[in-house]
Amino acid sequence: MPPTTDTPTTAAPAGYTAYRQTVADSFGHWYGHARDSWTGADTNARVTRFACAQAPAATGAGRRRVLDVGCGRGRQTTEFAERLDADSTGLDLLDVWDAPPPARGRARFRQGDFLDFARTGHDLVVDNGCLHHQRRADWPAWAAHGARLLRPGGVLVVSVFLSPDGETTEMVLDDGRLNWWLTEQDVTGLYAGAGLAPVDRLVIDRNFRYRGHWLKYLALSFRTTDRTPDRPTDG
Repeated sequence: MPPTTDTPTTAAPAGYTAYRQTVADSFGHWYGHARDSWTGADTNARVTRFACAQAPAATGAGRRRVLDVGCGRGRQTTEFAERLDADSTGLDLLDVWDAPPPARGRARFRQGDFLDFARTGHDLVVDNGCLHHQRRADWPAWAAHGARLLRPGGVLVVSVFLSPDGETTEMVLDDGRLNWWLTEQDVTGLYAGAGLAPVDRLVIDRNFRYRGHWLKYLALSFRTTDRTPDRPTDG
């Protein structure tokens, strides 16, 4: 069986580190002023349920391994642990997690950047709202790294701001953080380029009107094309 590894698999693009600080500062302000309305939103819960439904069956005797990218306060991380009886890891640039421990499974948290996270062999990787805050130049590396973190037959779920007009649009906040409105073709092509095959989709109404558009989220699932069910060992 292929071993897991802690060796970095993706080199950060030029300028990536500087923008990471912009993202951390922006979200630090939002969390610090209790503006993280997404934490308890029903839209977030729907992405969680969608991701759990996409999770592949467990292989071997151990728990499924889940990585929750950009976990924030950690509510989704613990949901994955409970719903899937999983070994769930929440990763975030900020140390703001305050979710209670799960009733079953295990939830743990790590502070750090996604491209620096090196443990592979995950059954499920979930990016709930991170891709659409990245610089466009960083999208291929972001997608490729997510694919590399999966075990054979593993599933990646990503949710993004869905473009309301069929155009890829960059929205820049006053603090420099990016919000992208993405098309389904954008995201599907990106992860197909990383070697993943599309599986399912979910469109979620955000109940939010902006610049004349009713905005939505798009959640997509992808599977590694190698469906070999072997579970990696603890390398």
